[in-house]
Amino acid sequence: MKNQLFNKRIPTILGIGLVILGVILTSVVVKIQTSLRSKASNSQKPQNVKVTNLSDNSFTITYQTDAAATGSINYGKRKELGNTELDDLDKEKGDFSPKNIHSISVKKLSPNTEYFLVIISGENTFLNNGVPFRIETGPNISSPSALQSKIKGKVVLPDGNPPIDAIVYLSSDNSQLLSTVVGKNGEFNFSLKQLRSEDLGSYFKSDENTSFKLEAIGKSLKSTVSTSLNNLDSIPTITLSNDYDFTDTSIPVASKSAQSGFPSISIKSGKSKPQILTPKKDQEFTDQQPQFRGTALPNEKVQIIIRSPQDLKTEVIADSNGNWTYRPPTALSPGQHTITILTRDASGILTTLTQSFTVFAESTTPSATPAIKITPTSTPTPTITPTPSLSPTITSSPTPSPTLIPTVAITPFPSPISTIETKGGLSPTGSSQILIVIGGIVATMTGIVLFLLTRTIL
Repeated sequence: MKNQLFNKRIPTILGIGLVILGVILTSVVVKIQTSLRSKASNSQKPQNVKVTNLSDNSFTITYQTDAAATGSINYGKRKELGNTELDDLDKEKGDFSPKNIHSISVKKLSPNTEYFLVIISGENTFLNNGVPFRIETGPNISSPSALQSKIKGKVVLPDGNPPIDAIVYLSSDNSQLLSTVVGKNGEFNFSLKQLRSEDLGSYFKSDENTSFKLEAIGKSLKSTVSTSLNNLDSIPTITLSNDYDFTDTSIPVASKSAQSGFPSISIKSGKSKPQILTPKKDQEFTDQQPQFRGTALPNEKVQIIIRSPQDLKTEVIADSNGNWTYRPPTALSPGQHTITILTRDASGILTTLTQSFTVFAESTTPSATPAIKITPTSTPTPTITPTPSLSPTITSSPTPSPTLIPTVAITPFPSPISTIETKGGLSPTGSSQILIVIGGIVATMTGIVLFLLTRTIL
Protein backbone atom coordinates (compact mmCIF):
# COMPACT_ATOMS: atom_id res chain seq x y z
CA MET A 1 0.00 0.00 0.00
CA LYS A 2 2.84 2.36 0.90
CA ASN A 3 4.68 1.59 -2.34
CA GLN A 4 1.53 2.26 -4.36
CA LEU A 5 0.99 5.56 -2.60
CA PHE A 6 4.66 6.48 -3.10
CA ASN A 7 4.47 5.69 -6.81
CA LYS A 8 1.42 7.95 -7.16
CA ARG A 9 3.23 10.83 -5.45
CA ILE A 10 6.17 10.80 -7.91
CA PRO A 11 4.09 12.23 -10.82
CA THR A 12 2.66 14.82 -8.43
CA ILE A 13 6.14 16.01 -7.39
CA LEU A 14 7.27 15.95 -11.03
CA GLY A 15 4.25 18.05 -12.05
CA ILE A 16 4.93 20.63 -9.34
CA GLY A 17 8.57 20.72 -10.42
CA LEU A 18 7.63 21.35 -14.04
CA VAL A 19 5.30 24.18 -13.02
CA ILE A 20 8.10 25.81 -11.01
CA LEU A 21 10.52 25.35 -13.93
CA GLY A 22 8.05 27.01 -16.31
CA VAL A 23 7.61 29.95 -13.97
CA ILE A 24 11.41 30.36 -13.66
CA LEU A 25 11.94 30.26 -17.45
CA THR A 26 9.20 32.79 -18.05
CA SER A 27 10.64 35.08 -15.35
CA VAL A 28 14.08 34.94 -17.00
CA VAL A 29 12.65 36.10 -20.32
CA VAL A 30 10.68 38.91 -18.66
CA LYS A 31 13.81 40.05 -16.81
CA ILE A 32 15.86 40.08 -20.03
CA GLN A 33 13.18 42.08 -21.80
CA THR A 34 12.96 44.57 -18.94
CA SER A 35 16.74 45.02 -18.98
CA LEU A 36 16.80 45.56 -22.76
CA ARG A 37 13.97 48.08 -22.56
CA SER A 38 15.72 49.96 -19.73
CA LYS A 39 19.03 50.14 -21.63
CA ALA A 40 17.31 51.35 -24.81
CA SER A 41 15.40 54.02 -22.89
CA ASN A 42 18.52 55.31 -21.11
CA SER A 43 20.55 55.56 -24.32
CA GLN A 44 17.75 57.57 -25.95
CA LYS A 45 17.09 59.80 -22.93
CA PRO A 46 17.30 63.53 -23.78
CA GLN A 47 20.30 65.16 -22.08
CA ASN A 48 21.38 68.80 -21.77
CA VAL A 49 17.83 69.91 -22.65
CA LYS A 50 17.62 73.65 -23.38
CA VAL A 51 14.97 76.13 -24.53
CA THR A 52 16.46 78.57 -27.06
CA ASN A 53 15.42 81.20 -29.62
CA LEU A 54 12.40 82.06 -27.48
CA SER A 55 10.36 84.93 -28.93
CA ASP A 56 6.76 86.10 -29.05
CA ASN A 57 5.85 83.49 -31.68
CA SER A 58 8.46 80.72 -31.58
CA PHE A 59 10.87 78.64 -29.53
CA THR A 60 13.41 75.84 -30.06
CA ILE A 61 14.04 72.71 -27.98
CA THR A 62 17.58 71.30 -28.16
CA TYR A 63 19.07 68.21 -26.55
CA GLN A 64 21.54 65.35 -27.08
CA THR A 65 21.19 61.56 -26.83
CA ASP A 66 23.92 58.96 -26.16
CA ALA A 67 22.62 56.75 -28.95
CA ALA A 68 21.40 58.03 -32.30
CA ALA A 69 17.60 58.34 -32.06
CA THR A 70 14.76 59.94 -33.95
CA GLY A 71 13.36 63.06 -32.29
CA SER A 72 10.14 65.06 -32.21
CA ILE A 73 7.85 66.83 -29.75
CA ASN A 74 4.12 66.91 -29.12
CA TYR A 75 2.88 70.33 -28.00
CA GLY A 76 -0.25 72.42 -27.52
CA LYS A 77 -1.96 75.09 -25.44
CA ARG A 78 -3.62 72.35 -23.38
CA LYS A 79 -2.19 69.29 -21.68
CA GLU A 80 -3.90 67.16 -24.30
CA LEU A 81 -1.33 68.62 -26.74
CA GLY A 82 -2.45 67.77 -30.29
CA ASN A 83 0.41 69.18 -32.42
CA THR A 84 3.63 67.48 -33.56
CA GLU A 85 6.91 69.02 -34.71
CA LEU A 86 9.87 67.10 -36.17
CA ASP A 87 13.60 67.68 -35.88
CA ASP A 88 14.71 70.75 -37.88
CA LEU A 89 17.06 68.70 -40.09
CA ASP A 90 14.31 66.13 -40.75
CA LYS A 91 11.96 68.91 -41.89
CA GLU A 92 14.69 70.34 -44.12
CA LYS A 93 15.62 67.00 -45.71
CA GLY A 94 12.11 65.58 -45.81
CA ASP A 95 13.00 62.34 -43.99
CA PHE A 96 13.03 60.97 -40.44
CA SER A 97 16.50 59.77 -39.39
CA PRO A 98 18.23 58.99 -36.06
CA LYS A 99 20.81 61.48 -34.78
CA ASN A 100 22.64 62.44 -31.57
CA ILE A 101 22.17 66.23 -31.75
CA HIS A 102 18.54 67.39 -31.81
CA SER A 103 17.04 70.81 -32.52
CA ILE A 104 13.26 71.14 -32.82
CA SER A 105 11.77 74.56 -33.66
CA VAL A 106 8.13 75.53 -33.22
CA LYS A 107 6.77 78.63 -34.98
CA LYS A 108 3.52 80.54 -35.54
CA LEU A 109 2.71 80.72 -31.82
CA SER A 110 0.84 83.35 -29.80
CA PRO A 111 2.58 85.98 -27.60
CA ASN A 112 2.55 85.65 -23.80
CA THR A 113 1.00 82.19 -24.07
CA GLU A 114 1.76 79.03 -22.10
CA TYR A 115 2.42 75.87 -24.10
CA PHE A 116 2.72 72.26 -22.95
CA LEU A 117 5.01 69.69 -24.58
CA VAL A 118 6.55 66.23 -24.31
CA ILE A 119 9.71 64.95 -26.01
CA ILE A 120 9.50 61.85 -28.20
CA SER A 121 12.95 60.25 -28.39
CA GLY A 122 13.08 56.95 -30.27
CA GLU A 123 10.15 54.83 -29.05
CA ASN A 124 9.81 56.62 -25.70
CA THR A 125 7.94 59.69 -24.48
CA PHE A 126 9.76 61.82 -21.88
CA LEU A 127 7.77 63.97 -19.46
CA ASN A 128 8.36 66.14 -16.40
CA ASN A 129 7.55 63.77 -13.50
CA GLY A 130 4.50 62.42 -15.27
CA VAL A 131 3.17 65.72 -16.65
CA PRO A 132 4.05 67.71 -19.80
CA PHE A 133 6.68 70.44 -19.70
CA ARG A 134 5.58 74.09 -19.81
CA ILE A 135 7.00 77.01 -21.83
CA GLU A 136 5.69 80.58 -21.99
CA THR A 137 6.34 82.73 -25.08
CA GLY A 138 7.55 86.33 -24.74
CA PRO A 139 5.72 89.58 -25.46
CA ASN A 140 5.55 91.31 -28.81
CA ILE A 141 8.21 94.06 -29.14
CA SER A 142 7.06 96.93 -31.33
CA SER A 143 10.39 98.74 -31.89
CA PRO A 144 13.10 97.00 -33.97
CA SER A 145 16.43 95.93 -32.51
CA ALA A 146 19.31 98.41 -32.70
CA LEU A 147 21.77 95.51 -32.97
CA GLN A 148 21.99 94.47 -36.64
CA SER A 149 25.30 92.56 -36.53
CA LYS A 150 25.90 88.91 -37.36
CA ILE A 151 28.27 86.29 -36.03
CA LYS A 152 29.42 83.73 -38.59
CA GLY A 153 31.96 80.96 -38.28
CA LYS A 154 32.90 77.39 -39.01
CA VAL A 155 33.24 74.29 -36.82
CA VAL A 156 35.56 71.39 -37.68
CA LEU A 157 36.71 68.19 -36.00
CA PRO A 158 40.34 67.81 -34.85
CA ASP A 159 41.10 66.05 -38.17
CA GLY A 160 39.84 69.10 -40.11
CA ASN A 161 36.60 67.59 -41.39
CA PRO A 162 33.19 69.13 -40.58
CA PRO A 163 31.16 67.24 -37.93
CA ILE A 164 28.15 65.18 -38.96
CA ASP A 165 26.07 66.47 -36.02
CA ALA A 166 26.87 69.70 -34.16
CA ILE A 167 25.06 72.64 -32.61
CA VAL A 168 26.25 76.11 -31.54
CA TYR A 169 24.78 78.20 -28.70
CA LEU A 170 25.21 81.98 -28.28
CA SER A 171 24.55 84.19 -25.27
CA SER A 172 25.83 87.20 -23.33
CA ASP A 173 25.40 88.52 -19.83
CA ASN A 174 21.72 89.34 -19.25
CA SER A 175 20.68 87.95 -22.65
CA GLN A 176 18.57 85.01 -23.72
CA LEU A 177 20.07 81.89 -25.30
CA LEU A 178 20.20 81.42 -29.09
CA SER A 179 21.06 78.21 -30.95
CA THR A 180 21.66 77.04 -34.50
CA VAL A 181 22.49 73.69 -36.09
CA VAL A 182 25.82 73.49 -37.92
CA GLY A 183 25.52 72.96 -41.69
CA LYS A 184 27.07 70.21 -43.80
CA ASN A 185 30.22 72.24 -44.39
CA GLY A 186 30.52 73.09 -40.68
CA GLU A 187 29.36 76.71 -41.05
CA PHE A 188 26.95 78.53 -38.70
CA ASN A 189 25.35 81.98 -38.68
CA PHE A 190 23.68 84.06 -35.94
CA SER A 191 21.67 87.25 -36.49
CA LEU A 192 21.96 89.38 -33.34
CA LYS A 193 18.91 91.47 -34.22
CA GLN A 194 16.81 88.57 -32.88
CA LEU A 195 18.64 88.48 -29.53
CA ARG A 196 16.45 89.50 -26.58
CA SER A 197 17.14 90.38 -22.98
CA GLU A 198 17.02 87.62 -20.40
CA ASP A 199 13.43 88.52 -19.39
CA LEU A 200 12.38 88.61 -23.10
CA GLY A 201 10.78 92.03 -22.61
CA SER A 202 13.15 93.95 -24.92
CA TYR A 203 15.84 93.43 -27.51
CA PHE A 204 19.39 93.01 -26.20
CA LYS A 205 21.50 96.18 -26.00
CA SER A 206 25.28 96.05 -26.30
CA ASP A 207 28.38 98.15 -26.94
CA GLU A 208 31.91 97.54 -28.16
CA ASN A 209 32.90 96.10 -24.78
CA THR A 210 30.13 93.50 -24.74
CA SER A 211 31.42 89.94 -24.73
CA PHE A 212 29.52 87.09 -26.38
CA LYS A 213 29.95 83.44 -25.47
CA LEU A 214 29.58 80.67 -28.03
CA GLU A 215 29.41 76.98 -27.15
CA ALA A 216 29.91 74.45 -29.96
CA ILE A 217 28.88 70.87 -29.17
CA GLY A 218 29.46 67.78 -31.29
CA LYS A 219 28.70 64.14 -30.59
CA SER A 220 31.42 63.82 -27.91
CA LEU A 221 33.42 67.06 -28.19
CA LYS A 222 32.83 70.60 -27.01
CA SER A 223 34.39 74.06 -27.46
CA THR A 224 33.70 77.44 -25.86
CA VAL A 225 34.47 80.73 -27.58
CA SER A 226 34.53 84.33 -26.37
CA THR A 227 34.22 87.21 -28.84
CA SER A 228 33.15 90.85 -28.88
CA LEU A 229 31.48 93.33 -31.22
CA ASN A 230 34.94 94.31 -32.48
CA ASN A 231 35.41 90.76 -33.78
CA LEU A 232 32.00 90.11 -35.29
CA ASP A 233 30.88 89.16 -38.79
CA SER A 234 33.27 86.24 -39.24
CA ILE A 235 35.37 84.56 -36.56
CA PRO A 236 38.23 82.10 -37.21
CA THR A 237 37.57 78.38 -37.54
CA ILE A 238 36.63 76.56 -34.33
CA THR A 239 38.22 73.14 -33.82
CA LEU A 240 36.07 71.05 -31.50
CA SER A 241 37.80 70.14 -28.19
CA ASN A 242 39.63 73.52 -28.05
CA ASP A 243 38.52 76.73 -26.33
CA TYR A 244 39.11 80.18 -27.86
CA ASP A 245 39.21 83.76 -26.59
CA PHE A 246 38.97 86.13 -29.56
CA THR A 247 38.76 89.12 -27.22
CA ASP A 248 42.38 88.62 -26.14
CA THR A 249 45.23 90.27 -28.07
CA SER A 250 47.94 87.80 -27.10
CA ILE A 251 49.49 85.45 -29.63
CA PRO A 252 47.47 82.20 -29.70
CA VAL A 253 48.88 79.00 -28.25
CA ALA A 254 47.56 75.61 -29.31
CA SER A 255 45.71 73.79 -26.54
CA LYS A 256 45.72 70.11 -25.75
CA SER A 257 42.83 68.10 -27.11
CA ALA A 258 40.07 67.16 -24.67
CA GLN A 259 40.49 63.57 -25.84
CA SER A 260 43.65 61.73 -26.78
CA GLY A 261 44.22 59.75 -29.91
CA PHE A 262 43.40 62.39 -32.52
CA PRO A 263 45.65 62.46 -35.60
CA SER A 264 48.38 65.07 -35.44
CA ILE A 265 48.28 68.00 -37.87
CA SER A 266 51.63 68.95 -39.38
CA ILE A 267 52.40 72.45 -40.65
CA LYS A 268 53.45 72.52 -44.28
CA SER A 269 56.74 74.14 -45.11
CA GLY A 270 57.61 76.63 -47.83
CA LYS A 271 55.03 79.10 -49.09
CA SER A 272 52.22 77.54 -47.05
CA LYS A 273 53.82 78.94 -43.89
CA PRO A 274 52.73 82.52 -43.07
CA GLN A 275 55.66 84.91 -43.56
CA ILE A 276 56.45 88.60 -44.14
CA LEU A 277 59.10 88.69 -46.87
CA THR A 278 59.06 92.47 -47.39
CA PRO A 279 59.94 94.39 -45.32
CA LYS A 280 62.90 92.72 -43.66
CA LYS A 281 63.62 93.64 -40.06
CA ASP A 282 64.09 97.44 -39.79
CA GLN A 283 64.22 97.80 -43.57
CA GLU A 284 64.34 101.36 -44.90
CA PHE A 285 62.19 102.64 -47.76
CA THR A 286 62.56 105.80 -49.81
CA ASP A 287 59.23 105.05 -51.49
CA GLN A 288 56.44 106.36 -49.26
CA GLN A 289 54.12 103.77 -50.82
CA PRO A 290 56.28 100.64 -50.53
CA GLN A 291 55.03 97.30 -51.74
CA PHE A 292 54.74 94.65 -49.03
CA ARG A 293 54.73 90.95 -49.80
CA GLY A 294 54.74 87.60 -48.06
CA THR A 295 53.36 84.07 -48.05
CA ALA A 296 50.35 82.31 -46.52
CA LEU A 297 48.17 79.29 -47.20
CA PRO A 298 46.95 79.24 -50.82
CA ASN A 299 43.74 81.27 -51.28
CA GLU A 300 43.72 82.17 -47.56
CA LYS A 301 42.66 85.56 -46.16
CA VAL A 302 45.46 87.77 -44.81
CA GLN A 303 44.56 90.68 -42.54
CA ILE A 304 47.09 93.54 -42.74
CA ILE A 305 47.52 96.34 -40.18
CA ILE A 306 50.07 99.13 -40.73
CA ARG A 307 50.72 101.19 -37.62
CA SER A 308 51.26 104.85 -38.49
CA PRO A 309 49.73 108.20 -37.42
CA GLN A 310 46.66 107.01 -39.33
CA ASP A 311 46.52 103.20 -38.94
CA LEU A 312 45.71 101.31 -42.13
CA LYS A 313 43.71 98.08 -41.96
CA THR A 314 42.82 95.91 -44.92
CA GLU A 315 42.50 92.33 -46.10
CA VAL A 316 44.03 90.55 -49.11
CA ILE A 317 43.75 87.00 -50.46
CA ALA A 318 46.84 84.91 -51.13
CA ASP A 319 46.99 83.48 -54.65
CA SER A 320 46.95 79.78 -55.52
CA ASN A 321 50.70 79.59 -54.84
CA GLY A 322 50.39 81.20 -51.42
CA ASN A 323 51.83 84.63 -52.38
CA TRP A 324 50.29 87.93 -51.26
CA THR A 325 51.22 91.56 -51.97
CA TYR A 326 49.92 94.92 -50.81
CA ARG A 327 50.75 98.57 -51.62
CA PRO A 328 49.20 101.35 -49.47
CA PRO A 329 46.81 103.54 -51.50
CA THR A 330 48.23 106.70 -49.87
CA ALA A 331 51.74 107.81 -48.91
CA LEU A 332 52.98 106.78 -45.48
CA SER A 333 54.38 109.53 -43.28
CA PRO A 334 58.15 109.57 -42.72
CA GLY A 335 59.34 107.70 -39.67
CA GLN A 336 59.21 104.25 -38.10
CA HIS A 337 56.26 101.96 -38.75
CA THR A 338 55.19 98.36 -38.16
CA ILE A 339 53.24 95.96 -40.34
CA THR A 340 51.23 93.15 -38.76
CA ILE A 341 49.56 90.26 -40.58
CA LEU A 342 46.96 87.87 -39.19
CA THR A 343 46.21 84.62 -41.05
CA ARG A 344 45.61 80.94 -40.32
CA ASP A 345 48.40 78.39 -40.55
CA ALA A 346 48.08 74.78 -41.75
CA SER A 347 46.66 73.65 -38.39
CA GLY A 348 43.89 76.28 -38.50
CA ILE A 349 45.46 78.45 -35.75
CA LEU A 350 45.34 82.22 -36.28
CA THR A 351 48.96 83.38 -36.58
CA THR A 352 50.16 86.96 -35.92
CA LEU A 353 53.43 88.26 -37.41
CA THR A 354 54.88 91.78 -37.02
CA GLN A 355 57.81 93.49 -38.75
CA SER A 356 59.22 97.01 -38.27
CA PHE A 357 60.40 99.34 -41.06
CA THR A 358 61.29 102.98 -41.70
CA VAL A 359 60.01 105.36 -44.38
CA PHE A 360 62.06 108.39 -45.48
CA ALA A 361 60.60 111.47 -47.09
CA GLU A 362 61.58 111.70 -50.76
CA SER A 363 63.18 115.15 -50.25
CA THR A 364 65.51 113.76 -47.56
CA THR A 365 66.50 110.60 -49.35
CA PRO A 366 70.01 109.64 -48.19
CA SER A 367 70.80 108.08 -51.55
CA ALA A 368 71.31 109.97 -54.81
CA THR A 369 69.69 107.20 -56.73
CA PRO A 370 66.08 108.13 -57.48
CA ALA A 371 63.47 105.80 -56.06
CA ILE A 372 61.64 103.70 -58.58
CA LYS A 373 57.98 103.05 -57.95
CA ILE A 374 56.82 99.59 -58.94
CA THR A 375 53.17 99.40 -59.89
CA PRO A 376 51.67 95.88 -59.66
CA THR A 377 50.01 94.69 -62.86
CA SER A 378 48.21 91.56 -61.69
CA THR A 379 47.15 92.32 -58.13
CA PRO A 380 44.49 95.05 -57.79
CA THR A 381 44.80 97.55 -54.98
CA PRO A 382 42.52 96.34 -52.19
CA THR A 383 40.08 98.68 -50.55
CA ILE A 384 40.66 99.56 -46.93
CA THR A 385 38.06 98.08 -44.66
CA PRO A 386 38.02 98.05 -40.87
CA THR A 387 39.19 94.61 -39.79
CA PRO A 388 39.45 93.62 -36.14
CA SER A 389 42.73 92.36 -34.75
CA LEU A 390 42.00 88.80 -33.71
CA SER A 391 44.54 86.89 -31.69
CA PRO A 392 42.72 84.11 -29.86
CA THR A 393 44.03 82.27 -26.84
CA ILE A 394 43.20 78.58 -26.86
CA THR A 395 42.82 76.59 -23.66
CA SER A 396 41.83 73.02 -22.89
CA SER A 397 38.15 72.15 -22.84
CA PRO A 398 36.75 69.62 -20.34
CA THR A 399 34.56 66.77 -21.40
CA PRO A 400 30.98 68.07 -21.83
CA SER A 401 28.62 67.34 -18.97
CA PRO A 402 24.84 67.60 -18.95
CA THR A 403 23.75 71.10 -17.99
CA LEU A 404 20.40 72.82 -17.64
CA ILE A 405 19.75 76.41 -18.66
CA PRO A 406 16.80 77.87 -16.74
CA THR A 407 15.17 80.83 -18.47
CA VAL A 408 12.85 83.53 -17.14
CA ALA A 409 9.21 82.85 -18.03
CA ILE A 410 10.06 79.22 -18.77
CA THR A 411 9.36 76.27 -16.51
CA PRO A 412 12.88 74.78 -16.32
CA PHE A 413 13.43 71.19 -17.38
CA PRO A 414 14.57 68.82 -14.63
CA SER A 415 17.87 66.98 -15.08
CA PRO A 416 17.67 64.10 -15.54
CA ILE A 417 14.15 63.64 -16.96
CA SER A 418 12.62 61.21 -14.53
CA THR A 419 9.47 59.79 -16.10
CA ILE A 420 9.35 57.59 -19.19
CA GLU A 421 6.22 56.35 -20.90
CA THR A 422 7.11 53.43 -23.16
CA LYS A 423 5.36 53.24 -26.49
CA GLY A 424 5.46 49.91 -28.28
CA GLY A 425 8.32 48.37 -26.33
CA LEU A 426 10.96 45.86 -27.38
CA SER A 427 10.04 42.43 -28.74
CA PRO A 428 12.16 39.30 -27.92
CA THR A 429 15.18 39.00 -30.17
CA GLY A 430 16.93 35.77 -31.18
CA SER A 431 15.78 32.14 -31.35
CA SER A 432 17.13 31.38 -27.86
CA GLN A 433 14.56 33.64 -26.15
CA ILE A 434 11.76 32.18 -28.26
CA LEU A 435 12.82 28.62 -27.26
CA ILE A 436 12.95 29.64 -23.60
CA VAL A 437 9.42 31.03 -23.79
CA ILE A 438 8.12 27.88 -25.54
CA GLY A 439 9.95 25.65 -23.06
CA GLY A 440 8.50 27.55 -20.13
CA ILE A 441 4.95 27.21 -21.49
CA VAL A 442 5.36 23.47 -22.23
CA ALA A 443 6.88 22.80 -18.80
CA THR A 444 4.12 24.70 -17.04
CA MET A 445 1.29 22.98 -18.94
CA THR A 446 2.84 19.51 -18.49
CA GLY A 447 3.29 20.10 -14.80
CA ILE A 448 -0.33 21.20 -14.36
CA VAL A 449 -1.65 18.15 -16.27
CA LEU A 450 0.47 15.70 -14.22
CA PHE A 451 -0.59 17.37 -11.00
CA LEU A 452 -4.30 17.19 -11.87
CA LEU A 453 -4.07 13.51 -13.01
CA THR A 454 -2.31 12.37 -9.85
CA ARG A 455 -4.77 14.25 -7.66
CA THR A 456 -7.68 12.51 -9.50
CA ILE A 457 -6.11 9.08 -9.02
CA LEU A 458 -5.53 9.75 -5.37
